[in-house]
Amino acid sequence: MGRRKTPRPEHQGPHELRLREIVNELVSDDSQKQAYLAFAHELAVAERSSSFVHRPSSEVPDFTPRTKRIVQKWFRRGLSGHLMWLIGERILNGYGR
Repeated sequence: MGRRKTPRPEHQGPHELRLREIVNELVSDDSQKQAYLAFAHELAVAERSSSFVHRPSSEVPDFTPRTKRIVQKWFRRGLSGHLMWLIGERILNGYGR
């Protein structure tokens, strides 16, 4: 099985560029950026395809079971819960508008 190539920046859509921007702002360890980018991409796809309604920060959002499974999967793979929270918060604020 071949490796999937990462599209060059000129071929990436605005959503992919935004996810890269979020990850680059929050993750300082270059060796971990690809893993966090994969998490961010998976989370963004799940949230865009769900019926999730973003609410003001004073209310606790009700995440879909799919979203919860994604977070659990990447947490088990060793990603920081705090960084995943920050990435998820930025994704939800960006897509919730």
